[in-house]
This record gives sequence, C-alpha cells and structure tokens, in this order.
Amino acid sequence: MPTNRWSQLAETISSRSRTITLSFIIFALIIQTINRSSFAIAAIETLCFVAYLVLIWSSDGWLMDYRKRAAAVILIWLLLAAAWIGFDTYKTSNILIFCLIAYNALRLPGSLSILFTAAIIVLDAAIWFFMERVSIDVIFMYSVVHGGMYGFFWGARMRRESNAIKQQHYQELRVMHTQLEQTHRALKQSHKELEEASVRSLRYAVLEERTRIARDIHDSIGHGLTSVIVQLQALPYMIKANTAEADATLSNVLDVARNCLTEVRTVVHQMAIDDAGLGLLALKSLINSVQEQSGLQITLNVKGDVTPWKADVSELLYRVLQESLTNAIRHAKATHVHVSVNEQPEKITMRIQDNGSWTGDAPPSPGFGINGMRERCECAGGSFFMRTNHPHGLALIATIPVDNCPMEGE
Repeated sequence: MPTNRWSQLAETISSRSRTITLSFIIFALIIQTINRSSFAIAAIETLCFVAYLVLIWSSDGWLMDYRKRAAAVILIWLLLAAAWIGFDTYKTSNILIFCLIAYNALRLPGSLSILFTAAIIVLDAAIWFFMERVSIDVIFMYSVVHGGMYGFFWGARMRRESNAIKQQHYQELRVMHTQLEQTHRALKQSHKELEEASVRSLRYAVLEERTRIARDIHDSIGHGLTSVIVQLQALPYMIKANTAEADATLSNVLDVARNCLTEVRTVVHQMAIDDAGLGLLALKSLINSVQEQSGLQITLNVKGDVTPWKADVSELLYRVLQESLTNAIRHAKATHVHVSVNEQPEKITMRIQDNGSWTGDAPPSPGFGINGMRERCECAGGSFFMRTNHPHGLALIATIPVDNCPMEGE
C-alpha cells in the first residue's frame, strides 16, 4: 500500500534524525575531550565515542540481529570499563554508559534489555565502590538515576511500539475496508446480473408459453379449419350425387366451425389475460414444463381479475412455485398438485396443495428451500405459511403485496 510505504519512510526519517542529533552531541563531547585531556586519554575517549557511534549507526545494518547487538553492547561496556579503570575516564565512561543504557532500553529485546541494564548498574556500582571509594549513598543515587533513565527510555519505546501497532492496525483496517468495498461492489454487480437473469428467465418462460399456445392453435384450430375447407370443397359434388350425404357433411362442417370458434375465443381470452399479467403466463409455462418432465398432474385455478404484475412479484411467485413443485416431486412423492392464485386489490395469494405422503398433525420442520421461500416473501413485505393438507399432503400459502416493487419495464 502506498500509505504504508509513506509511513515506513516517515519512521525511517524520524529514526535517522534522532541518530544524527545524538551523533552531533557525541562529536561535541569528543571535541571537548580533546581540548581538555592528554593525547593518550583523548585517544581512548575518542575510541569509546567512535565505538558508540558505530553501534547506533549499524543497528539497522549488520547489527540487525539482536545477538550481534548484545555482543556489541558487551564489548563497548568492557571498553568503557577498561578506560575508566585504566585511564580514569570516569566522566566520559559514565556519559556513554548512560547512552548505553538508553540504547538497551530502545533496541534490545525486553528480557535481555533488563538483564544487561541490571548487570551494567551493578558492575558500575562495584567500580564506583572499589576504584573511586564513593559512599553507598552516592552509589545508590547513581544507580537510581541509571534505573530512572532506563525506565524513561523503556516507556518511550513502549509508546513508539504502541503507535506502530496502532498504525499497523489502522493500515490493516484500511486494507480490509477497501476489500469490503470491492466485495460490496462485486456483490451489487452480481445482484444486478442475477436480476437481469431472472427477468430473462421469466421472459423465456413467457415466450415458451406463447409458443405452446401458437402450436396448439396450429394443431387444433388449424386442423379443424383445414377439415372445413376440404369438406366445403367437396360439398357441391355431394349435393349433385347424394343430397342426404351433403346435408350430413354440411352439419359436420358447422360443428367443426363452431368448435374452432370456441377454441379461438378461449385462446383469445387466455392471451388477453396473459398480456395483462406476464407473470401468470410464466407460471403456466412452468406448470406445463414440470408436467411434461415429471408426469405430475398439476391444476391451476386463477381467481379475481389479473392486473399487470410487477417484476419482483412475478419473479417471487415463479420461484416459490418452482421450489414448491420441486419439493412435491422430490420429498412429498405427490401425484397431484393444485395451484390457486387469488389476486385482490392489495395482495396476491398463491396456494399450492399436494396429495403427498405427509400425514402428521403438524407440518414438518422447514428445510433450506422452505426457509428460502419464507425469507423471500418476508423480504417483499409478505408472508409464507406451511400447513397440513387432510387427509394427507401439505399446503403452502404465499401472500405478496402488489404495491411494493416497480412495474415491469419501468
């Protein structure tokens, strides 16, 4: 992440700034040492300062491993102790020991840092006591100052690490938020594609049902009209040959024509209903398809005037009927299903009854499919119930409001 890189860069610059500032302070101390000391002492003290400078500048390089850092701290402290004992450089040694304690608190692991600092404080107290002959009170004061300095820098380290952890958590939350936004956009796109696919499936069902009606017209009415034409063409010859046979033929032609007219009126009535509510046409197509594929006998009864159904209502009723018929075939072992659709001014009620094998007084525990239908209906502001159908079987009742979704095509 670009923000993470900028954060790391800012932390690196801040760390380098602290190291540079400390280096300038140490250089100032080296200059003062050279001006006030002999050449040998100045050389020893300068060596101690340079050793500490190497330590702080190499911590992010070849001293990245904490074991190497610990070894470097031990060597530098031994150098400081040797200079203090051998050349009486206690001022310089104590200044750098303070710096070494601060380094322990900031750069060594917790337990190792505490162990090294305690060892330095104890050994320094021993040198003060045996070499400088300082009183116990002064040694105790120096030890408390050393411990206080360690506590101060340890607190600074804890705050720095806490801020780093907070920053890391913040970056992780930002990454997670970005991923959630991307997932949300993907889900919205998937939902849109699913809605489009549902509309296409409903339109395909409508087209399939209209194709079936057209085929029925061709097979029934077309055949009847063809028979009428053939008999009318033969009628003049029959009149000349046999009047009685001609009368019978004419009577038959009239019957066929009346039947064709009845079928035409029926189909026109169905088409008028289907044009008013394409969702109902999709339900009919589904019923015909299930009957052809499974042999299940399904009857459909429509009550009330059919009005234009809304897209979500049509899809919801289609899915509920589809799942109900699937359950009737797969689980109920039903041979007949009765479907009734009752449209009222404010709601549509669809009831699916089967003659399946269930004989209990209470309906069975709902499974994934039933729960899915109930959730669909409730999300649309409706309801879904499952009841027993005496003497055996189940009845599923779905009620859907008709004013909660946009119209088809809007």
